[in-house]
Amino acid sequence: MSSTENWLVHEHSLYENLLSRCTEAIEIEDWKTADLLFRKMVTHLKRHMALEEEVLYPAYEAETHAPQGPTGALREEHDHIVRLVTDMSRVIKTRDSDHVLECLVHLEKQMIKHHEKEEDIFLPMASHILEAKREDISRQLDEFDMSRTNRKWDI
Repeated sequence: MSSTENWLVHEHSLYENLLSRCTEAIEIEDWKTADLLFRKMVTHLKRHMALEEEVLYPAYEAETHAPQGPTGALREEHDHIVRLVTDMSRVIKTRDSDHVLECLVHLEKQMIKHHEKEEDIFLPMASHILEAKREDISRQLDEFDMSRTNRKWDI
């Protein structure tokens, strides 16, 4: 979506869809597909978080002069999700369907809760506040170099 009202909306549905498909694969114990889908979700999630943490959040913080504002809480949620994803990467290797599914459900709930906060509150607000810098921020998002990201993942 790139309407004037909320031009920063992300494709959170991509991660939710990948997790849902991963769950389906685990339910039938198709571990090869589950591993592939999980790795794909992690790859996309790494880029998504990097774009937010290194382009979007700093732009918002600079514009509002509020480094401890809503982005602080969103960063903490990112940290929590990263820990869950890291744990999930170990749990999925156990091939214990029940335990893997239980962990996956918890991860999915946390991600959906985070996505809802971003989509319903933060992104509409940031879209409005950052409108004057829209072209520059969009360029930065498009040209972002993942090899230079600050967050280091254990997976």
